[in-house]
Amino acid sequence: MPRNTGSDRGDSRRTFLRVAGAAGAVALAGCAGGGGGGSGDGDAETDASGGGSTETDAGGTATDAGSEGADITLGALYPLTGPYGGLAQLMRQGNNLAVAQINESGGINGSEVEIVGEDTQADPQTGNQKARKLVEDDDADVLFGAISSAVGAAVAGYAAEVNVPYYPVVAADQITGENCRRTTFRYTTRATQMATSGAPWAVDRFGTNFWIHNADYLWGNSVATAWEREARNAGEVNVVGNTTSQLGASDFSSYISEIAASDAEWVLTGLNGGDAVNFLKQAQSYGLKNNTTIVSPVNSFQFIRRAAGEAAIGTFASIRYFEGFDSEVNRQFVSDFTDMHGSAPDAFAHDGWTNVQMYALAAEQAGSTDTDAIIDAQPGIEFEAPMGSTRYRECDHQAVHPVSIGEIVEPADYEWPSMDVLQTVSSEDAILPCSDVGCEF
Repeated sequence: MPRNTGSDRGDSRRTFLRVAGAAGAVALAGCAGGGGGGSGDGDAETDASGGGSTETDAGGTATDAGSEGADITLGALYPLTGPYGGLAQLMRQGNNLAVAQINESGGINGSEVEIVGEDTQADPQTGNQKARKLVEDDDADVLFGAISSAVGAAVAGYAAEVNVPYYPVVAADQITGENCRRTTFRYTTRATQMATSGAPWAVDRFGTNFWIHNADYLWGNSVATAWEREARNAGEVNVVGNTTSQLGASDFSSYISEIAASDAEWVLTGLNGGDAVNFLKQAQSYGLKNNTTIVSPVNSFQFIRRAAGEAAIGTFASIRYFEGFDSEVNRQFVSDFTDMHGSAPDAFAHDGWTNVQMYALAAEQAGSTDTDAIIDAQPGIEFEAPMGSTRYRECDHQAVHPVSIGEIVEPADYEWPSMDVLQTVSSEDAILPCSDVGCEF
């Protein structure tokens, strides 16, 4: 049954999303098919979507939550094959939960929503082709996802050309910096937000002598640049060394030996996924953690904590999302996600869920899925997300929200290492002013 239209649309949606509600939780249990949607352990070979997903070959289609003949189509870009396969499954799970919740509460302006996914294979050219297919063949009203910043950049360009809203799950600064687009809205914390909150804290806590090691690609280089700049802004520092490795590298022993032999008091690692896990395990094996503190913008990812295990404990990380974060919205999100998928959400599930919810709020407020109407409506919406209140800035369409940093510690509520939140920086203090980001629409 369609919900009321008019000025109370946004308020009713916010009320539902803030607590989800007992009736919605009961309904979602039915949508989840008993909650056995997979382990959610990041295995790219496992169909863990819980949303009625099907996959064909390595480059095939993944048709997700929704129903045939739905009025609004969301197009999702997942690197299901390649180095981000496990993260893609988690993002997909978050998308599917959001769609199920939105449809259960009456859809968007009374219209049912479906989500159609495509495998980008973490390749920019393939990602661009799949984005084109979603828009031109599947009539997608909006695009989501990517994970790979290079893919996200390619898709952002295409979305701007065809005037389709795009909500990327990527962190490279350029996406809402010098390469910003009026059609792009990014909730995912950009590299500089992590650096602004984390670098001064690390210098103050661990010392002024540090090493930077990052993967040599768009995101990794963004991390290195941002953390060095923000560390220098905090005072007199000494970058003892700066090394890079190829994306997908498996042997970090030579870099670890260099760092261990240096005067570095701490090392910043701009590594993600399997690269981050391999570095942590080898750092543990070679004893790097005994004398040098490891700091990362992403090692708080559940995927990394689970895979690295003991090797992650005692290291420090910025927190894009933490399943144990103490907020009412997060507790409800974790409960709903676990009911549907059988495991706690991670950062990519959180970003996937939040993106869809924020788009739904904009479409409801606009009373339309028209792109220009979405662009006008989205910056004016304040959303209570699991990690705190958030909104998109008018100047660059980057979301502002609090950013935390903490220590990876022994397991608590789950079998994998937990997080001890040590500092939370306010929304405005964790982001550069509009005048400094280089965005011009």
